[in-house]
Amino acid sequence: MLNILLKDIAQQENLSVQSSSSLKDLVDLMNVNQKGVVVVLEDSKPIGILTERDIVEILYNGVKLDEKIHAYTKKNLVTTIGERTVGYALNLTLENNIRRVIVVDDSGNFLGVVTQQDLLKYLEEDFYRLTIKVKHIVKKIGDLMSVSPNEPLHAVLKIMVSNKISSVPVTEKGIPVGIISEKDILKLAGKNIPLEAPVSRYMNSPVDTARLDSLLVEVVEVMNYKNIRRVVIVDEAGIAINIVTIRDVIENLEGDYNKFLERKLQSAKEILNLLPEVLIEVTDTGREQLIIWINDKAVSTFGRDILDKPVTSFLPHDTWNNIYSTLIKLGKIEHIKLKKDDCIYELSGFFITTFGKMEQGRFQLILRDITEDIKLSTVDPLTDIYNRRFINAFLMKEIERSKRLDRHFSVVISDIDNFKIINDSYGHLSGDLVLKALARLITDTVRNLDVVGRYGGDEFMLILPDADNETALNVIERLRMNVESLDIQVLKDIKVRLTASFGIASFPENGTSLDDLLVAADEKLYKSKRQGKNQIA
Repeated sequence: MLNILLKDIAQQENLSVQSSSSLKDLVDLMNVNQKGVVVVLEDSKPIGILTERDIVEILYNGVKLDEKIHAYTKKNLVTTIGERTVGYALNLTLENNIRRVIVVDDSGNFLGVVTQQDLLKYLEEDFYRLTIKVKHIVKKIGDLMSVSPNEPLHAVLKIMVSNKISSVPVTEKGIPVGIISEKDILKLAGKNIPLEAPVSRYMNSPVDTARLDSLLVEVVEVMNYKNIRRVVIVDEAGIAINIVTIRDVIENLEGDYNKFLERKLQSAKEILNLLPEVLIEVTDTGREQLIIWINDKAVSTFGRDILDKPVTSFLPHDTWNNIYSTLIKLGKIEHIKLKKDDCIYELSGFFITTFGKMEQGRFQLILRDITEDIKLSTVDPLTDIYNRRFINAFLMKEIERSKRLDRHFSVVISDIDNFKIINDSYGHLSGDLVLKALARLITDTVRNLDVVGRYGGDEFMLILPDADNETALNVIERLRMNVESLDIQVLKDIKVRLTASFGIASFPENGTSLDDLLVAADEKLYKSKRQGKNQIA
């Protein structure tokens, strides 16, 4: 039954409102649907969600229900398409710490909602085997919070909001005599019941209870039959000691598909959210690999829209296929560089086989943004063009390429004429402004395929692929003329003009090695200086 498609079980009736509706409209609808949730739509697409817990907090903060929904709508939605299965949706709720999933079609149109309680109905009894008792899971739940019958409803709201819990038992001398849930608070809000009223007047009574030795399967049957989400646990004397909720049952399932989840603690996920790297968890269903969890850094970098999408919608098919095959074969992958949007990332990851019915394993992918690291190692920080290290490496590659393809290219070394006078007259900050302005001018003037770098001090190097000496002369003459007509503001009321000298060495005429070409270009640069500067040689 875990293979049932969500589109076949998702419920839509009375579960959505348009964003222009009021909070009162939403509360009324929530009281009708008994699901504890309403999805907010713009036309047919979900843009937000409000739950019973949200409404309880809104009421606690004194917000009037005649206000519009829009300001209180949660924007971080977890949606999944209707073609996904019950088993997949169950994992999705656990991984993202949610109690329901919004189901959409391929175009993002709202199909309905599936809650954890809905999902539990489709789990085989084996998943909470007859041998499992309440005591096996109660030890994992926190201490019981309760109120007395005479306390005001406002006290219940305070406990719910402060402790982020969905229900509060009402006890007399420890004996449960009633219970107030978020759903009850919603009903009271719809009737404008004052929050100063005593709990005893509006609590649900009697209370469904179970003992520590009760079979978990019996507790689940009661929940499903009575359409409730929690049962109060009592000891042998009938004293309330805890609560078991639908989520507690699901989190402690022992089915095959949950073996992986049992090995992971929620605290580990919280730690992962503190890391500066992007973390992405991918489930392998056998047919496809889907992004099922992302950490906070991934949310802030890429948004929640990448959730429940094939990983190939995030990474190119060829890139993912190479990563996938390596992970399957070796179990891990390290230091793979890839480009995403305008950034460069270093990807590492590992694969864990889970041998489940619904998935074959999980991938943990770690992406570290190395854009700035690469920039620092290849780009001159002052002028924002390539540095000497990169330009020399590129020149070596261009020599090899041109030898292999029997092509021409040219190397140009340029030097600012009388740059020392600018520094001495106006200061080094003014000199920096000149260098930055000239770097911008060079990159704007040369061809798109040309490579520009700062070679040191006031020297620049240009590599002109597929340019013989004549082509290079034409490009550099245009550049020389642009330089001599450039006005550069160095101080508030002072502009300077400058000139530059250039030396061109062409491959293969002037050399076929890096050293030969650099020596030739340097000699020609100083030849142009000796000829009176503002020259090309």
